[in-house]
Amino acid sequence: MSLIGTLQDLVRIPSLSGHEKQAQEYIKANLGKSHLKPFFQGENLVVHLEGQDRTRAFIFNSHVDVVDAGDESRWTQGGPWSGMIKNGRMYGRGTSDMKAGVWASMELAKRLGQKDHLPCDLWFTYVVQEETDGSGTRSFAEWFRSDGKAAKYKEKAAIFTEPTSLTSLEYGHRGNYFIRAKIEGDAGHASRPHAIQKHAILTMVDFIADLAKQMKKWEKRFPQEGFIAPTITPTAIEAKTGSPNRVSDLCVATFDLRTIPKWDEEAFIEVKELADKRDILLSLIYPSAPTGYTKPDAKIIQIFQRLIPNLELTVSQASADLGFLTKIGVEGVIFGPGEKELSHAMNESVSIDQVLKAPEIYQRIYERWATGSS
Repeated sequence: MSLIGTLQDLVRIPSLSGHEKQAQEYIKANLGKSHLKPFFQGENLVVHLEGQDRTRAFIFNSHVDVVDAGDESRWTQGGPWSGMIKNGRMYGRGTSDMKAGVWASMELAKRLGQKDHLPCDLWFTYVVQEETDGSGTRSFAEWFRSDGKAAKYKEKAAIFTEPTSLTSLEYGHRGNYFIRAKIEGDAGHASRPHAIQKHAILTMVDFIADLAKQMKKWEKRFPQEGFIAPTITPTAIEAKTGSPNRVSDLCVATFDLRTIPKWDEEAFIEVKELADKRDILLSLIYPSAPTGYTKPDAKIIQIFQRLIPNLELTVSQASADLGFLTKIGVEGVIFGPGEKELSHAMNESVSIDQVLKAPEIYQRIYERWATGSS
């Protein structure tokens, strides 16, 4: 099989979030053919290569899950699970986000696994559920910490192989809270609105207005310095009634809160204070995902900048899994093959030439970081 055939195989496995097992087993078997010894850490697949320096570790993080394909009849380039190759590009769900990155990590693991000596420890992680709640990387980070590894390694760096077209490097991302808001009010006849003392729908609408005002305050408090200010966006609102002239006594809404490194949990606390004033109960739909941040002058970033001319240094205004490793002292960055603007899109694709370049870049970054050479 050709090198790129492995990527085709991966794309042909519809590894939706929560259904990654088949893809994980394929990766395990594929790496096993190169005499690597992948093992399961929870639902994640992990490869550990020991280096001469056991006090330093370099981690590659790649998520195996993909989002759904949507209306498959709208895919005009072979279908979402085809892995079709046309004009130097491979098509299919997850090609850019991020099975190209998974493939690049696998290829690097095979190359480095053949070496007699490595300068420092290496960890390759193939995690689940990044597209939903980040529970895969959360699980790995908690295991890495509780097993004593985070403390054992005095220096830790990581590359998340998310798509950045190999032209930009993200050193941080916003955190997120997916929030469910609920208020119970008074039912009543719609012809007598003034008799309804606690109108659940109107109270929720007022709460949404409160949050819009709060965002304006955040914009003034946190002028853009890489990250835009925290945002909170209503994504759904629901109030059911059995009759159009009966006012519903229950209103539920969902919100997407995005936070920044200097204002993460504090942002959620302010949202909760506003909710409490209106007797609105808040709960988290998923556990919150922390912000991710590595200082722009970190060693790994300096190595990237020396190696890749005209590299754009930026942050992601969305969320990713970097934050889970930030919390255990890992200096991590996001860099990989694939185009972010094609992620989750119909006819998602990736440049094969870009994919093939990635393992070599990763190897050079790792070796320079591990040996301290410039």
